[in-house]
Amino acid sequence: MLKAKEFTIELEKIDAGENPLRLEGDNKGIAELADSISRIGLINPLVVAPDGKYYRLIAGHRRFAACRRAGLKEVAVRITQTDQREICEVALAENLFRKDLSPIEMAVAVVALIKEVGMTPEQVSTVCSRPIAWVKEQEEILSWPPDVREFVHEGWLTVPAASNLALIEDNIHRKFLLNQAKETGATARTTADRLHAWRTSQSSSLQDSLLPAAPMLTQ
Repeated sequence: MLKAKEFTIELEKIDAGENPLRLEGDNKGIAELADSISRIGLINPLVVAPDGKYYRLIAGHRRFAACRRAGLKEVAVRITQTDQREICEVALAENLFRKDLSPIEMAVAVVALIKEVGMTPEQVSTVCSRPIAWVKEQEEILSWPPDVREFVHEGWLTVPAASNLALIEDNIHRKFLLNQAKETGATARTTADRLHAWRTSQSSSLQDSLLPAAPMLTQ
């Protein structure tokens, strides 16, 4: 059972961790939650743990983002002194299994357990009750180009479809394909075909560059 005491602290003293796609961007749900907090206040306190002179956010990342958007200077929190294992389980329950969590947000939460909490992939696999391959996939997702992650986060691409476009190194061509997918849709089969076409064109260009120059004709 999580043991915690409730306090009010400054929002700027809370470290929510690194998130490559900040929730308070153009997320409609965050905007609506911010409006609600502005009107009636924060009903459910954030859960934090002491971290030196600051506090580490354990649960309530969406509420934290909404509070920032609402311009709050202070927020109600529950400060826990429990062990690291239980903190991780609370964070997982709060962040990994929400229905509205995007694949990118899930990947961020999983990788944070490794990079910020210090858990091994095997430990994360056990806590999440997921295979180790799933944990590795979350790490791989965060290595994708930012534009691909953005399209997945916004719901324009599924993870399988995006995984193919993430392998296209030509930024301009990749952006073209992403916009095309946004306009007409794209399945994993479609993006696999486009990846194959790009690789074929790259291979052809390389072969052409290796061909000997044609001899000059002389009179």
